[in-house]
Amino acid sequence: MKKTLLLLAIMLPFIFTSCGDDNDVLSSMEQELVGEWAIIKTTDTQADDYHYVFNKERTGSRRHIVNGEVVTDVPFNWTLNGNTLTLDYIGQKLVMEITMKINQMHVVYVATGATEDYKKVVSTED
Repeated sequence: MKKTLLLLAIMLPFIFTSCGDDNDVLSSMEQELVGEWAIIKTTDTQADDYHYVFNKERTGSRRHIVNGEVVTDVPFNWTLNGNTLTLDYIGQKLVMEITMKINQMHVVYVATGATEDYKKVVSTED
C-alpha cells in the first residue's frame, strides 16, 4: 500500500502539468506572427519607424521609433481568427485583415481601409 501511495505521489505532479489549456497552443499562422515586424518605409514614413511586436503569450506592443530610439511603446493583447487580427489596447480594439508571406505581412485596417506593409525583423541571434 505504501508503494502504491508513493508511486501516486511521484506521478501526480506529472499528471497535472501535462493537462494544459488548449487556448495556449498557437496555430501555425499565430506562430508565424510571433516576433517583431518593422514597417516597410515609403516616402511618407522615411523619418519614422513603426514596429509591431507579437509575443507567444498573445501580448505585444506597437513601437514608434525615431532616429533609432523608441519614442512610444504601447502594449496590447492580440487575437487572430483566420486572417482577422484584433489588437486590444486597454479596451480600444484595432481590427485588421492580414496577409502573410515569408517574413512579410500586408495589413489592411478595417475601420479606415488604410494599408501598410511590414517585414519581420530577423535577429542575428536566431
